[in-house]
Amino acid sequence: MTEPASRARDLNPAAEPAARRLLGRVLEFCRLLKRAGFNVTPSRIVDSFRSLARVELGRREDFRVALRVNLTSSRDEEEAFDRLFAEFWRSENRENDTPHDLESQSIGQETDPEDREKPAGGPQQYGREEVLRTKDLDAEWPGESAAMNAVVKDLARRLATRPSRRFVVGRRGRGIDLRRSWRRNINHGVDILELSRRRRKIRKTRIALLCDVSGSMDTYNPFLLQLMFGLQKACRNSRTAVFSTRTTEITDALRRRTVPEALDEVARLAQDWSGGTDVGGALAHLNRVVLGQGAPRSTIGVIISDGYDQGDPETVRKEMRMLRRRTRSILWINPLIGTEGYAPVARGMAAALPYIDYFLPANDLPGLRALCRTLRKA
Repeated sequence: MTEPASRARDLNPAAEPAARRLLGRVLEFCRLLKRAGFNVTPSRIVDSFRSLARVELGRREDFRVALRVNLTSSRDEEEAFDRLFAEFWRSENRENDTPHDLESQSIGQETDPEDREKPAGGPQQYGREEVLRTKDLDAEWPGESAAMNAVVKDLARRLATRPSRRFVVGRRGRGIDLRRSWRRNINHGVDILELSRRRRKIRKTRIALLCDVSGSMDTYNPFLLQLMFGLQKACRNSRTAVFSTRTTEITDALRRRTVPEALDEVARLAQDWSGGTDVGGALAHLNRVVLGQGAPRSTIGVIISDGYDQGDPETVRKEMRMLRRRTRSILWINPLIGTEGYAPVARGMAAALPYIDYFLPANDLPGLRALCRTLRKA
């Protein structure tokens, strides 16, 4: 048995033989993907096992999605993955070794990322300096897009502005300011010849953006980068943080003079980019650090994540409850919404759902336009 499978078995010594066989077969499937040209790295394999530990293995669709979000990086790879998955696990059906046989089983938790091993070619240790690696974000940057900037500006306007209780003079305001109208027409006696109008004052709102940059979100990196840059540019009082296994605020980095400088600084700060996922820890950082100051009624929380979490769902629930008190509303953008077979049944996502005001899809420009239309109706 290969080293990662042996490690998972040791972590769960009571695991049934079927569960141990599944670990080995998952590793074989990862090797198949690598031979097919997929970028299957040791860290992605570890993330896959961590995701499998959080889903009900008896649900074949959850099993497939948990592997796909960790082992693919593009739409083309997702389609190829589905074909290979169907072929590979069809043979498992004939051997009576499918995920359906593991209804009550679970895969044990992995160890610290510092102890990850490479599954092929014998065990090979690698430490934090290799897990906390610098991401080449220049290669991910799709370039400036006038259409994208316009949509992001529209999104920022809808999120970060709202009518105040106070009124100001407005030439095209719908309401009539009677007091000002009397003052303007006092020289005309009792006749009111000129009407003064008023409108509600627009109150600025800050956006607290928390963006998932774990391995399962790699496919959406170009979209995420454009969205983060656009929102920070449109709402200068907003704050942005990215998270994977840890959370890093990148607000100041996004304000660099040029995009290349900003990308280099973001990559330097967020060295766990494309790693695992700790949604609960990210929400805790958002609540205690990013939202430590500021009025709750002046803050919109925007979270972009597929919701696959390797932490404790109770932590997610607790932090979402706190975030609910610290913000005016919470918008969760999940790029998987609308994809075939997706349902928010992962435990972390399910724990967060009751506290979300808007749960919407967006992973490209058309999706972002649809999101703006939805917010316009809300």
